[in-house]
Amino acid sequence: IWMKHFANIILLLLILTSCQNNKKTSGIAKTEQKEKIRPYSNLILYDNFDNELILDTISGRRESQFSPVYIGKITDSIELSYKTSKIGHRIEDIDWGKYRSPKATDLNIFIDTTKTIGFPMWIWEYYKAPEHRVNKKSFPIFIKNQSSDTLSIGFGDVLPMLTEVQDSNGNWKQIERQFIYDCGTGLTEFYLPPNQIAISSLRQNYGTNKTKFRVRFRLGDNEIYSNEINGNINNWI
Repeated sequence: IWMKHFANIILLLLILTSCQNNKKTSGIAKTEQKEKIRPYSNLILYDNFDNELILDTISGRRESQFSPVYIGKITDSIELSYKTSKIGHRIEDIDWGKYRSPKATDLNIFIDTTKTIGFPMWIWEYYKAPEHRVNKKSFPIFIKNQSSDTLSIGFGDVLPMLTEVQDSNGNWKQIERQFIYDCGTGLTEFYLPPNQIAISSLRQNYGTNKTKFRVRFRLGDNEIYSNEINGNINNWI
């Protein structure tokens, strides 16, 4: 009887230990899953402007503008710049072609809906106006170079991205016209070293129709898509 009682105690201890380990493993798995879904949730973005931000609308076609507000290392807190001349990470036009264009697997593009930032200055204001941010609520877009090479990611003052939405049939539709410079003379080129990030912004929109948004990056022959987020529009495009 004593041996049977002792064996039952040992069995109970083993079960409790196993349950505790399962809880720990489950907790780790949930943490890893959360970090995978929101990889920049602990990162703080800040700027020097406090003008009120409002929702935008995409009821009409517009020209795309995805200017970087930061390019550099991933740190706990990042100061944003809404004037691209302050961004750095540029190559003069005489050195174009120094770095290759990204392949489909080189960049991870993530729209973070847990944060709100402003929208950069309009392109033609960058070199003639004091730095400011447009009063449009925007989600930060994190673009990480997960390759081992330094990459070319855009030129002039913009990154080669467009906004897409899902229509009522579930098809993805481009809702912006690609911004194109009239002349390429004198334009600089943005570069992104390995394990560093570029941050751009996606305007937050209002409307009566619920849909999904994503951004498409294309430079060279490869297209790279961000995660999909929920949003609203006024009219189906």
